[in-house]
Amino acid sequence: MADTAVFLEKWHKAVHDQDLELLSSIIADDASLLSPAFWRPREGKAKVVAVLKAVTETFEGLTYTKEWISGNEVILEFNTEVEGKNLKGIDRITLNDDGQLAEIEVLIRPMNGLMALAQALGPKLDGVA
Repeated sequence: MADTAVFLEKWHKAVHDQDLELLSSIIADDASLLSPAFWRPREGKAKVVAVLKAVTETFEGLTYTKEWISGNEVILEFNTEVEGKNLKGIDRITLNDDGQLAEIEVLIRPMNGLMALAQALGPKLDGVA
């Protein structure tokens, strides 16, 4: 069973400090990221790290407000802003048996915030299929 407390401590530090080395250390090689900003999942550690890096650089004032843990599943609720648009979202994270992120699914509302995020990420993710 994955140690979610250890994962969450590292996750929050990596996101807060924008520490890509720490972030990369808690993501599985075969990880996948699902987001309403993309047509298809981003698969593989390098792509997931690239997307998370771009997102953390784009979010303004990211604040995690709630978390739920059930076994190796974690849901983190957050508030942030992108280009003056407020966003509310959740990260649904599944950990593998080694305590690394195996999958992250991101859900964001409202639509105008999601659109602002997708537009801001476009240039930062050129070449990350």
